[in-house]
Amino acid sequence: MHPVFVIPGLFPEIPDQAVPRLPNLERALARGKFARVRHEGMLESWPDDAAGASLAERRAHEAGIAGEAPHWLCADPIHLQVEGDALLLLERYSFSLLPEEAEALVTTLNRHFNDQGFKFFALSPGVWLVGLKAPACIQTTPPLRRVGRNIDGYLPQGEAARHWRGVFNEVQMLFHEHPVNQSREARGERVISGVWFWDCPAATHEAQVIDSLRAPSAYGDETAWQEAAQRLDRELFGPLLQRLKSGELEGFTLVALEGRYAATLTLTRWQLWRLWRRLRPLTRLPGVPALGHA
Repeated sequence: MHPVFVIPGLFPEIPDQAVPRLPNLERALARGKFARVRHEGMLESWPDDAAGASLAERRAHEAGIAGEAPHWLCADPIHLQVEGDALLLLERYSFSLLPEEAEALVTTLNRHFNDQGFKFFALSPGVWLVGLKAPACIQTTPPLRRVGRNIDGYLPQGEAARHWRGVFNEVQMLFHEHPVNQSREARGERVISGVWFWDCPAATHEAQVIDSLRAPSAYGDETAWQEAAQRLDRELFGPLLQRLKSGELEGFTLVALEGRYAATLTLTRWQLWRLWRRLRPLTRLPGVPALGHA
């Protein structure tokens, strides 16, 4: 038995000095085979064999609504934070949204865009799709690639970019005085500024995905990343080493994606006895780029 775990954000976008010691993970890294992965995409496109499939299409199939439209885009709710002349992108990690709020906003979108052949769906409060009658003909940026950063230059690009930037602006106007946002603002909560249109290749694999480090890494949330990483060290990496030692496992593989570095670690039972290998902090492994004060 040799399980594979995919962990986006394992090498986080937080300063080196904020990354704690993780003794179980460090032991596995010291004794196993550690190698860089040439993967510049997002979690959804790993491994690099997506063969034209899209995440939006996969989400539609999994939700049982694929027959509602021939083409799909992700259209997740976002908050745009004004900072000087910039608009900073924040997605569902940074706010909560009630199901009834999501439904009210999606109803407004469907009423307004019906004549354009758009049909919006809230698969969950923070995960939305839009079904289209024709291909979008744009290149987009996954929101986790830009969270906490200026959206300038990262709105849809390509053949239909002008049209989709217009749609992006229309949604902002629709939501500006929406009753949902008026209530949220009165409660001191972040308003829903609009939706982020995007898609990416979606590969298929049987690995177990652990995403508790993903958003904290992307947002540079040091405390949340530290807590999640230490929990993984206790509850996943430690037990994996014990199962390996007892013979219950032949080995295991960890795949680190996104963050500042993409790599694989493979550890087999016989490698566990490389006791002479020195443990190193996560940020001191060969090839891992340093990240100073934020």
